[in-house]
Amino acid sequence: MELLFNEQDLVDSVCVFTSARERVRPEQVEVDLEFNPDFGFAATALVHGRTVRMNEQDIIDSVALYLRDYHQFSPDSLLVNLSFSETEGFTGSIQVRNNF
Repeated sequence: MELLFNEQDLVDSVCVFTSARERVRPEQVEVDLEFNPDFGFAATALVHGRTVRMNEQDIIDSVALYLRDYHQFSPDSLLVNLSFSETEGFTGSIQVRNNF
């Protein structure tokens, strides 16, 4: 099975991930996703005036945490691929492997 995340889904995932780390509610987190062809994906989260930087692996982990906490997926069964295009913005493709 494949799940597709749009930019808002990715932002929501980073908000949930950051809120768990910083012990705040997800709606208290502002997120800016970034892509640099040389360095890959990153995110900046603003929490109560403090900036939290995240690398590509943190964003991938945030998607796995979001799917675990909100949709009961096993993080070990997920393969997350991030992408960026000028027309579609940030997207994510999540392959869900069956673990029987």
